[in-house]
Amino acid sequence: MTILRLNSGKILNEKVHEIGVIAMGSYLENHGSALPIDTDIKIASYVSLMACIKTGAKFLGTVIPSTEYSYVKHGIHNKVSDIVEYLTFLLTWAKRIGIKKVIIVNCHGGNILAEKEIKELENLINIKIKFLSFPLTHAATEELSIGYVIGIANKEKMKEHKPENYAEIGMVGLREAREKNKEIDEEAKRVEKEGVKIDEELGKKLLDEFINKVVNEITNFL
Repeated sequence: MTILRLNSGKILNEKVHEIGVIAMGSYLENHGSALPIDTDIKIASYVSLMACIKTGAKFLGTVIPSTEYSYVKHGIHNKVSDIVEYLTFLLTWAKRIGIKKVIIVNCHGGNILAEKEIKELENLINIKIKFLSFPLTHAATEELSIGYVIGIANKEKMKEHKPENYAEIGMVGLREAREKNKEIDEEAKRVEKEGVKIDEELGKKLLDEFINKVVNEITNFL
């Protein structure tokens, strides 16, 4: 029988190996000209992996399907049931390697629609789940700034990265979404007023906040 050295390496303590972190975002949606179509999942993955590196928790990968409000039309998304099916597979395998608690780091607003169903997996799989969402105004200053810091934003394409060119930036041009969702409309109005830009300091600040929040949740699980 193999005896694992659970105290080896830079970790909080050996119990941290019972905690996993999963990234959740969207792979297929438009983010203007300066950000790639998989911006959300790349940010979620970065935050998740960095929190695992800092603590010793296990990075379990990403959720491939994502969902969205029917009136938000700027990408290709899936049903809530698809997310639940995929997570069931991931969490079942996580249990097989000793994971007892999982933190899901979500950086795509539409996935909040699946939060209740995800929470119900706790009893089905007998694993503790914490769902953490970090909503960012779509393709606007905050997301751009984080994207620039982690290296996925193209500064050379910022001249054309404007709501008048790409309706999904800040959701400014998505009329149906603005009419049906007050929060989306309020964010769109803010983007219309303030514009969009890359702010490296803001990006670093937000990243640190997100990573530290996940680290704190890992610590709380211990």
